[in-house]
Amino acid sequence: MSDKTSTQELRKTMLRLRLEMHRQEIRHEALVILQPLQKAKDFGTHWRQELKGSNAPIWITGGVFALTVLGMRGGQWRRWLRMALEAFPDLRKRSTAPESEKPSAATDKS
Repeated sequence: MSDKTSTQELRKTMLRLRLEMHRQEIRHEALVILQPLQKAKDFGTHWRQELKGSNAPIWITGGVFALTVLGMRGGQWRRWLRMALEAFPDLRKRSTAPESEKPSAATDKS
């Protein structure tokens, strides 16, 4: 009788393992399918944080961009847009550098 119960226990254990493996496979596939959505969400959050501390609000930047596109003739606006996009990270670094160099209030009290 113990041989029969051990066989049943082994079958139960094998079934549990198979179900757990299946659950993990489904979880992995769901993560793979949702990965582009997560990247898009992270991209949006990143740019919101980048523009949050910016000195120029987004609507001013958008207005300047719209005026530039409407004012340019031919394909020159692409060149200006490319130059602006290349200069943006450098301008952001320069605007945040003085804030990081400020001494903390805790060191003044010591």
